[in-house]
Amino acid sequence: MFAAAITTVLFACSGVCGQRIAMRLGSMFGNFLRLLISSLVLGLIVVLFFRDSIAPATFGWYFVSGLIGFGLGDVALFLAYERIGSRLSVLLTLCLAPVFAITLEWIWLGNTITWQVMLATAAILMGVILALRPGVKNGQSNERRGSFPVGVIAGIVAGFGQGCGAVISRHAENVETEIGVSVNGLSAAFQRVIAGFLVAGIVVLILKWTRGRFRKRDNPEPESRQMGPFWLWLLGSALFGPVIGVSCFQWALESLESGIVLAIVAMTPIVMMPLSAITEKDRPSVLAIIGAVIAVCGGAAIYLVADTG
Repeated sequence: MFAAAITTVLFACSGVCGQRIAMRLGSMFGNFLRLLISSLVLGLIVVLFFRDSIAPATFGWYFVSGLIGFGLGDVALFLAYERIGSRLSVLLTLCLAPVFAITLEWIWLGNTITWQVMLATAAILMGVILALRPGVKNGQSNERRGSFPVGVIAGIVAGFGQGCGAVISRHAENVETEIGVSVNGLSAAFQRVIAGFLVAGIVVLILKWTRGRFRKRDNPEPESRQMGPFWLWLLGSALFGPVIGVSCFQWALESLESGIVLAIVAMTPIVMMPLSAITEKDRPSVLAIIGAVIAVCGGAAIYLVADTG
């Protein structure tokens, strides 16, 4: 239980740090640097300690999972960070991910969708709609830029990437079992992150070619909004998420059922509320808080139902 709780806090910190670097460096360049650091750190660990965990039969599936999850998903997530802030971005991503995941499993694997899952899905959608209510006073005016609707769409796409990437990753785990290869969480994360890094790099190159400069130069960050050295936020986003966060996540899975772990981690948007209020001046309305709680409980319920079903 302790490891799952720590994972939730780490993922919340990663989200807050990600929003900061999206505002400081631009969403695409910030995401690119974050995945670069994550790839280097995870790659060094895997090469030194888990070299035998990389097998062609599983690498392909983890790579595809990374293309969708860390590639498409994180590109969309950082676009959302810049436009709607970390609280709503992570809420949309984590709460909608299980909805997309069960839909893909139904289409691809033929899994049955029970009435309990349908009820939890309805709760998620209702909660998300309420959570999108504007914040109180001027809480959202200082720490955002860009179109709010575009940010919401990006958050939904991030949820799609997260959910579908997770399903493909679970399929890779089944392939592991079939061929007798042991792939730990850090190795799986590395194989997924490098795919996301390649996508992020291609996106940055396209933007640089089309614009001639990174967005940071188009939209320089006012000095009053620069909260500390940007590299601290950058390291925090990389380490709290794919590196240390994933390690604690795997630690949690070793001692608890997966459904319980995922249900606890689904509480991340709630943990983020006070953090985003401090760093982004994002103070949600009472109705938005109620909606977030409903959506998070719906997401937790899906994982619990799946684990006991």
